[in-house]
Order: sequence, then C-alpha cells, then structure tokens
Amino acid sequence: MPTTKVPELYQLCLENLVHNGEFWLKKKADKKSSQPLNNSFESLPSSFQQDLLDTYERIHSHPGRCSFWQEQQEKWRLFVTSQVCKLTITEYTEKASLLHIAATCRNLKHLELKYVKEVLSYLKAISPCLCTIVTLDFETMAHVNSTSLKYIRNRCPKLRVLILRSCFLTDKSISQLKHLPTLTELDLRDTEVTAAGVSHVLRNNPQLRTLLHPEVGRALQKMHSAKTWLVRVEMSLFAQTANYRLREIELELCTKDHCNMLAMVVLVCPHIERVRVEFDARISSQALLPLAKLKRLSQLDVQCISSGNRKPWEEHQSESMTLFEGSIVPILKSHGNQLSTVSLEGIVGVNMKILQDLCTRLMTLGLYYNWYLHDSFPLPKDLKASKPFPTLKRLLFGSNFGNDDFPAVYLEWLLSNANLEELSLSASPLFTDDLFTRVFANSLSFPHLRSLELAYCNVTPELIVEFLARCGRKALQKLSICGPFVREQAPPAMCYIICEKLDVHVEAYSYSFVKIKKRIVRYKQDLSFVSSPQHSLESRHHHPYLDVKKQWRQDFQC
Repeated sequence: MPTTKVPELYQLCLENLVHNGEFWLKKKADKKSSQPLNNSFESLPSSFQQDLLDTYERIHSHPGRCSFWQEQQEKWRLFVTSQVCKLTITEYTEKASLLHIAATCRNLKHLELKYVKEVLSYLKAISPCLCTIVTLDFETMAHVNSTSLKYIRNRCPKLRVLILRSCFLTDKSISQLKHLPTLTELDLRDTEVTAAGVSHVLRNNPQLRTLLHPEVGRALQKMHSAKTWLVRVEMSLFAQTANYRLREIELELCTKDHCNMLAMVVLVCPHIERVRVEFDARISSQALLPLAKLKRLSQLDVQCISSGNRKPWEEHQSESMTLFEGSIVPILKSHGNQLSTVSLEGIVGVNMKILQDLCTRLMTLGLYYNWYLHDSFPLPKDLKASKPFPTLKRLLFGSNFGNDDFPAVYLEWLLSNANLEELSLSASPLFTDDLFTRVFANSLSFPHLRSLELAYCNVTPELIVEFLARCGRKALQKLSICGPFVREQAPPAMCYIICEKLDVHVEAYSYSFVKIKKRIVRYKQDLSFVSSPQHSLESRHHHPYLDVKKQWRQDFQC
C-alpha cells in the first residue's frame, strides 16, 4: 500500500470533520449546559481551529452572494471558536451568528466585511472582538462615514492594515483617521478622497509605510512645495521630511502636474520600495527619471493611459525617444539586480532583450497592451535548454499590439517556465486553441502552479477540465475565469472538482463599473451561479454536467 503524504492526510481529516456537521450539532445539543466546553473543537490547537473554519467555508462556498448560505449558519458557528484569528462577515450573516462571534472570538486579528451596505452596525454587533483586530478589510462599495471611522479609531487599538478600496468615502470622512500610531497600511484607491484628504492622512500619520491613492504625489507636492513654505511660513516642514516611512505608494501623473512633483516625492520619501505609476501618454519621455534615484526600489508598476480615443502607441510612434528608452531603461540600469517585480501596461517601444538582460532576479513579470520593438526578443537555438527569467514565479500576460510585434514562439517560451506558481492570461491575438493545447496538455509544464486566471480567453471547457485533471492533484489551489464565456467554462470545471474531490477553488467573475465623481471605477463582481445552492451536497446529484462524470473520468484519468 503506498504511503500517504502527511498534508493529504491532514486535509482528509479536516474534510471529514466538516462533512459530519450534523453529528457535531447533535453532540453539542446533548451536552449539558453545566459542562465547561459546549464546543468539541475548543480544545484543539488554534491553527487547527482556523483550518477547520477555512475548510468549511471552502467546501460550502462561503461567503458569496448567496442567501442559501443562511441555512448553513448553525453548522458554520460550530467552527467559529475562540482561537479563530481570521473571519469573513457578509450581508447574509444573521444576528445569531454576530452574537456568537461577539461572545466567542477573543483572538480575532483579520476581519473582512463583504457586500455590506453600512459597516457601522456590523462593527457594533461584534465590538468585543475589535480590540485584537490587526487587519480590517471593507469590500467594494461599502458605505463608510465619519462615524464609522471614528468608531474604528476608538475600538481598534492594534489596527495596522485598513483597506477601504472602492468604498464610498470622502475627505470629510477621512478626517477621522488621525493619531493612529499603529496604522502602517492604508488603501484609499477608487474613493472620492482628494489630495486634500490624503494630505490630512499623511500629516497626522507620518508612520504609514503603505499609502495607496493616485493623489499621493499631488498631496506631497502641496505640502512641501516652496510656494507653500513661503505662504504659510512653515519652514519646520523641511525638518519633518525624513519622518515619512512610506515603502509603497501609488502615483498619478498628468500634463497639469508640476514637472518636479515626482522629484519632490523621491526627496521626501527616500525609502520607497514599491511604486505604481499611472501617467498620461502626453507627459515627457523622461518624466519617471527621478525614480532611478531611489535606493531600495524592488517593485515597479508603470501604466500608461491614453489622452483620448487613440491608443498611446499611435500617438508616440513617431517620437525619437519613447518613455521606455527615456525613463524605464535608466531605472532598470540602476535597480535591475534588485527588482523582483516589473509590470508594464500601454508602454511604447518595450525592448524585451534589455528587460531580460537587466532584470536577472525578476520574480513577477506583467506585460499588458504594450508596443514592442521588432527584433528585441532573444531566442536561443535550443528553446528547451534555457529559460527566460529563470527566477520567474508569477507571469501576467495580456494583449499585445497585434501586428506580430510579440512572437508567439517567445510567448510559448515564457509559458514553458517550470517554476511558475501564478499565471494570469488576458485576451490576446496570440492566444489560439493550438497554443493553449500545447501549453496546458503537458502535465509537466506547471508542477508548482498554485493559481491560474483566464480573463476573456476563449478556452473550451474541455481544455480546462483536461488541465485540472493533469495539474489539479499537484499544486493548483485556485482557478479564476472571467469573460463572456465564463458561464460555459465554470460549471464544468466546478463539476469536475466536485466529482474528483479536488482541493481547488473556482472563482468566476465579471467586471462592473460605477462612476465616482469624475472617475469611472471598475470593480470585481463575483458570479453567484458558481457557488449557488445547486452545488450543495443535496443537489449535486442533479447537476446536468454530472451525466458526463464517467466519461470525464475515462478520458482524463490521471
């Protein structure tokens, strides 16, 4: 009899405990109230208790936008024990569950609120648990007002990470974020907060290490420009410039910004390590040069936004010097050996040879909607003997210009990297059935792959199922599908995972848009049909795709 690996045995134990929820409910009901332990899992190690809850939520598709989950909350509460440190609450979490959380959880560190309209009522319901919270994440489109943030400031003394991305938030609300000495990470992207609100946050929280908002550069320019010093006579600000501890920022550059704004940011925040820049296609080709002066730059994400309906490469093809040559190449020459992440989107004149030669330790590479120089792809004679970017772990590839500027053979060479752990592929004219078949059919192609995302890729359901059959039992943990074909792709994949009992999470989603003032925000919207009641234990036998279960097992048996 072959030896069973310990991780697999551990997962089998977790799943067995979770599937016997009715037994544990009955056992709990039979216990007398005088006994100290009403929950059989309280005596287990804390890590085991958390793994049990995560396993239950994975198997029963928690949380999702599914009201059917309400019927399962009594079982879910069995696994919400005193040592659970990570928890997700949704709009479908009933009052009894909130009371149970408030009375039980005393070690809660990471709290996520998804799809709730008003966060304050949920925070008040579980207020006894907030004193230990370290990370607080509000999912997209939540209403967060001044009262909510004031409540968080007073009840979360250990808060370090606050994620408010795509929430309804204004400068008036953000004024409550002051005097939070423990706060180190703040995400304000896609909100109605302006440069004035960001300035207030920086002035009152100089200890921040991560601040994500496109107005950060303008806020720093406003606070530390020479004009501001002369008008307000606050020369003491110069002595405080070294107090900023920012390690990660997000910037936005346009033609209306001061030409020295980025240089000011580098001057007052010299310890920046991770930068994401979104810029107008009409700015100078040397606008990003100040980033070359940073000493610890390790992650660079550059995104070009077209100034109109025309694409950026159509606007600047005739220029003698492109932004890649004028700004990005000097950055790569200064920090290439220490860069672990490079992501380029909408960039003109990208030279893959320079990128490959200078970035020798790259672990994450993102290429979206770029225009590439011809004859800039170094292909060896023997493609199997050597691999591009040998340390690469994460590859994100999207559409190219479409005129054979990116050779298909080079893309296939990139995809042949056996060390890839995360792979994201978006729509591209290079993607064909033959390419996907060659890449995914080889069972040895991705022995370490944990996450696969297919966005707007016309991949047939049969190909996805075949890929799951070959890689699902090895390392794959997450499969994400987005696009017009998602309703044809996701159900067969979900059905195959259920039939074969694979430990893979299927995520199907689309993108929705909402207008916040003058900005159009795109946010991710999960498609509930993937985790709907039809996939519960009671209805799995009636799923239409289960009719081909035997055929799949015969065709794709590992």
